[in-house]
Amino acid sequence: MVAFRIVFALAALWALAWSGQSARADDTNAGGMYATYRSSASDQQLFDRAFDTKPAASLDELVRTLGRAIDLLSRYKVPKEPPHIYRVPRAEMENYVCGSNCNIQAYYKPGDGIFLVDTLHPETDLMHRSILLHEMVHYFQDVVGAYGDRSTCDRWFQREIDAYNIQNRYLGVIGHPSRVAYTGDNCANMDNAQADHKPPPKPDLTQTFGPGVTRSAPDRD
Repeated sequence: MVAFRIVFALAALWALAWSGQSARADDTNAGGMYATYRSSASDQQLFDRAFDTKPAASLDELVRTLGRAIDLLSRYKVPKEPPHIYRVPRAEMENYVCGSNCNIQAYYKPGDGIFLVDTLHPETDLMHRSILLHEMVHYFQDVVGAYGDRSTCDRWFQREIDAYNIQNRYLGVIGHPSRVAYTGDNCANMDNAQADHKPPPKPDLTQTFGPGVTRSAPDRD
């Protein structure tokens, strides 16, 4: 009788051990949305660094931070080399990009880099930070040749829409209340106007920051 009880107890312990192993295997292999993902501390640290809203110690540090954010928010991966960034007086920027007064604040020129008016302070101002991110998206697009199969105008248009979308995702993640929007014309309307021998409509390239606050943004790449 004692021997029977010992055998029975051993069998019960073996059954419990086996069921525990099976449950762990099921948790790992079930493929459910909660069973298959394991968040790690390194993942959280990466996210925290990418969307850090504290003042940046330098522009170089901020570029690295925004590169991580773009990588997490889009299909664009961080290029091997960061973009060149230039800070210039507003009058010099307007003359360089528009040839006249156009109230531009940031511009990406392929092969050259990103130009920021010297009144922008992305190291401390989060809206300014999102503007730099927008221009960095254009640099990332240029590196991979995004929308390379489109016409020149449509490629520019699609890249702009892409950059605005990513900028808005960034603003949402960091909890900023403002959003931006492209309110210009599209290439089809411009092409139709040219086909009808009419002057093409002047693009209204405006970023909307919040109620009644806008900036002109002809950052054509």
